[in-house]
Amino acid sequence: MQILRRKIPRKITADIKITDALFLLLGTAMFLYFLAHPGYYSKGSVSEGTFDIAKKKLLADCAIWGGSVILILFRRRISALLEKRARLLSLLLTLITPVITFYATNFIVRSIPINFRKQTIILTPKIILLNVLIVAVILLLLLFITNNMRAASVLCLFSGVVFSMANYYVCIFRDVPIVASDFASFGTAMDVAGSYSYTPNFHCLFALQAALGFLLLFRCLGNSRLFALRGRLIFSAASIAAFVIFAQGFLFSDFLENQGIELHMFKPLISYFKCGTYVTMVRSFQYMQVEEPEGYSTEQVEAITADYESDSAQDADVRPNILVIIDEAFSDLAVLGDLTTNEDYMPFFHSLQETSTHGWAYASVYGGNTANTEYEVLTGNSILPLPQNAIAFQLYVKSNMPALASLCGSLGYENLYAMHPFRAGNYSRPSVYSYFGFETYFSETDFSEDTPTLREYISDMAVTDMIIEKYEEKQGVTDEPFLFYTMTMQNHGPYNKSDYDAYHNGIVLEDPEDEPAQRYLNLIKHTDSALKALVEYFEQVDEPTVILFLGDHQPNSTNAFLKGVTDGAYQDWSDEDSMKKYAIPFVLWSNYGLEAREYEKTSMNYLQSILFDLCGLPMTGYQKYLLELMDSIPALTANGYWGADGNFYAPKDTSSPYYEKLTDYLLLLYNNVFDSKNRPEEFYELK
Repeated sequence: MQILRRKIPRKITADIKITDALFLLLGTAMFLYFLAHPGYYSKGSVSEGTFDIAKKKLLADCAIWGGSVILILFRRRISALLEKRARLLSLLLTLITPVITFYATNFIVRSIPINFRKQTIILTPKIILLNVLIVAVILLLLLFITNNMRAASVLCLFSGVVFSMANYYVCIFRDVPIVASDFASFGTAMDVAGSYSYTPNFHCLFALQAALGFLLLFRCLGNSRLFALRGRLIFSAASIAAFVIFAQGFLFSDFLENQGIELHMFKPLISYFKCGTYVTMVRSFQYMQVEEPEGYSTEQVEAITADYESDSAQDADVRPNILVIIDEAFSDLAVLGDLTTNEDYMPFFHSLQETSTHGWAYASVYGGNTANTEYEVLTGNSILPLPQNAIAFQLYVKSNMPALASLCGSLGYENLYAMHPFRAGNYSRPSVYSYFGFETYFSETDFSEDTPTLREYISDMAVTDMIIEKYEEKQGVTDEPFLFYTMTMQNHGPYNKSDYDAYHNGIVLEDPEDEPAQRYLNLIKHTDSALKALVEYFEQVDEPTVILFLGDHQPNSTNAFLKGVTDGAYQDWSDEDSMKKYAIPFVLWSNYGLEAREYEKTSMNYLQSILFDLCGLPMTGYQKYLLELMDSIPALTANGYWGADGNFYAPKDTSSPYYEKLTDYLLLLYNNVFDSKNRPEEFYELK
């Protein structure tokens, strides 16, 4: 196999000069940005007399910038000096690229604010080797595509740095790092990305500068091809063989599982710290594979469903209007620990709890992945068997599926409305809502240009006005009840923007002092007012009406806030303690005196069944099954569940006295979602 030699041209063209100037400008801009922000290389405060220069950081950045300038200004001379050894040096740089890339990405990841005890996380030599091996496969793929050492090596390093920077920002925004299933919701993430601040920390900025220096060093060594045609053919064949071995040995085998490498369910960032970026990502891709549960068969499904007969749709005595409002990030932060405010931030919601069905519904998601709560509420299906962070809407709803809207349709409800006052296509909502049986979908484009907003989002009060408007429109058309479902947007993060005065509503968080949390609580007060307006309107309506109101998940609280409300205890929370971050208050109100019940603990997948049961509506066999399951497993989430004995169990805890019941539920979920052609429709539909 012959490696071609290619002499470095000694005459610089106009394009190369322009390129040199651009690189010099870029490197100097990053260095000046670094100098303009003393927080990167200092500690303390000048005014408090505690200002101290972090000499190592300052010297390191000066060295990176100085070295880059030298490589740019003296590139021709350096190239001439290294001409005889350029080929060998290029090969050496290419060979060590996986190591450089791994440590660059790990350098950034280790700077992410943590929510656990850092000293317990150690990268072992085996883990480092596995990560470097995975990066080497990525580099091999780039070499296979480009046949160019410089292009492949630089792309490998920059892609690792950029991905880790994205991971840094994602963790800041939602407290959960990127895993494989997040790529399916990339478009939705981009829709809200502009709302956040992207100030890099020292580690992100330094890694970018170092990657630029790596590129400049490679430029001094020339841009030779890796192989001639014959050599490239042999190399391509060898690369394909290596990819097959990698896929079989890593992606599609239990090798990593046998090494004890698992994704940490409550705090996936632990996996990044303990297993490294690349091993964690490969493991998360493996989690995307939903395997048929042990013991699954259509006969077993029939045996489970046989005892639950669906009611007739004609048996409904009262068919109330149903309003289901899942309010963006609505929660009560007091569940996390001790906080003190100058006044109640949800007074009306708390007053409803005194006379209406209410309780705590535990979500499977925290700080994001809203659509998974929607999925659980609308279908009764838990996301427990789905991969970590997978979005059911985008990955698993591809055809008609029994859901709240389709059931209401069979009961004779007309005007089956769904609404989300933001981008229509987020989380594939148009198709999913249609598959669920909704007839009409309203998004932000259905609101007028002068619709009230809080920050850049349509306000909850505007949502209340829209619901009332659509109800009044249907009054002159039909006497049949209507279903209106909405997923709001007002309270979406972030909560650190400076336009606070525009929506400040009098709430002061006195202890602990935390500006983002205070801004959030003021938004919740606005939501409380919108809920009050909605309830007061339907109190005057003669038609029976019920309102199910809840949040989708808690906001991503800062570590400083969690430390304040828990006195630092949150870092040592057990799995059961960590469920405080998944607790969401809900209320089910009616204007015609329905029985009030209290649920100390329930979960999102049970709420639809609770709603139908409370309203006395005909129920499907599936809804009856879920109510009975709730007697044994009162609250069930993707992270774990509580049994009737009051104990908290991990999903895979085979010693749980409820493991058999959980297994039956998982068989039904697999049948409903992944084997729909064999779904017993009579179990999920009304007669």
